[in-house]
Amino acid sequence: MTAASSEPGLVFDRVLFLRHLAIFAGAVLAYTQQSQLGIGTAAVAIVAASASLNLVCSFLHRRPGLARASEVASSVIGVGCWSALATLSGGVGSPFIAGLWLEIVLAAMMFALTGIVAVTLASILGLSLIELWHGFQSPGMTIALQSGFLAGMGGLTYWIARHALRREQHLVRERDQLDLRLRSLGEELEQQRAVGRLGENVARLAHGLKNAVHSLRGFASLIEPSAGGRAEAALAGLRAAIDDLEALARLSLEDAPDAGDRRCEAGGVVKRAVEDVSLSHPKVSWSLAGDGGDLRVAMPERDLFEVVVIVLRNAVEAMDGRGHGEVELRRLDRELRIAVADEGPGIAQDRLERIFDPGYTTKPGGSGYGLFLARRLLAEAGGCLAARPGSGGGTVMELSLPAL
Repeated sequence: MTAASSEPGLVFDRVLFLRHLAIFAGAVLAYTQQSQLGIGTAAVAIVAASASLNLVCSFLHRRPGLARASEVASSVIGVGCWSALATLSGGVGSPFIAGLWLEIVLAAMMFALTGIVAVTLASILGLSLIELWHGFQSPGMTIALQSGFLAGMGGLTYWIARHALRREQHLVRERDQLDLRLRSLGEELEQQRAVGRLGENVARLAHGLKNAVHSLRGFASLIEPSAGGRAEAALAGLRAAIDDLEALARLSLEDAPDAGDRRCEAGGVVKRAVEDVSLSHPKVSWSLAGDGGDLRVAMPERDLFEVVVIVLRNAVEAMDGRGHGEVELRRLDRELRIAVADEGPGIAQDRLERIFDPGYTTKPGGSGYGLFLARRLLAEAGGCLAARPGSGGGTVMELSLPAL
């Protein structure tokens, strides 16, 4: 492909125009110098035939499936025209031999590198046929020089075209890389915007919770004097719930506390997460297996626990709160891989990556931020989270973390 291959019709029209212009100039030269060249009105006939045939090629080039054939035919007509003019005007010493040089240059505008080689060989063949027509009367040195010049012209054109092609390919690769980076930056920016919107909503929710907590405390103090028996127990439960709400509000409004030790033993955290989810979803049973339970990972225990709980609860929701899930911890070189498999309906292939986008959810009432947060927390610890279809149905979530 040439640098201008993206506009083949326009390039072909330019080639035809340049060829016609050069042939017309040659015809004018032949007519004005007919006494020296000995060609006369025959040049006009050759030019007319060439123009007619190239007009046909131009028409066929616009027909589906005939573009490449018409380009090849056009080059053959060009080489044939110049060879005919040279044959009628003195052979290899004719000034029309320069038209064969032009055809090599025009080939670089239309064809790939192999096309340049083919037109060069066709021009040398045309030169040989010219000399054959004249009975090989020209000196051998003249034929050798003309053939060598055509070969050199073809070689130089080939080198320039190859250099331009490589440059174009390099620019295309750079463009593709920049497009990929731009798309990646765009996706990351959109994620940050989504997280920013979520953060603002969380702040509003936390302020609302804080105000509601103060109101509930006031109402609790009003009913406390008349409380007795079971009412006292209910009041104590109400106070505990209020304390939990207040702690949640403060956690949302204040900076996150330091995570402490940024390393933990993965097996114990995963086991505790399974027990926690089992208490709230007793109709889902879990099996825990693998050889990586004793591995330590470079991730705070609190963060790993949160990630595993998010993944387990997604599995529970996929199974509508009943069924069996499997958790497997595997040691792979210096990596711990935790696989959580469910018996749900599975996720369509085109959604396996989208489920990690912020705000995207496949469940009614879902927020779409759980798996996004889980992947973020793992990425901060040098790990990753991916989803794939299970071998027997359902979905498998794979958590990977560097092992210490």
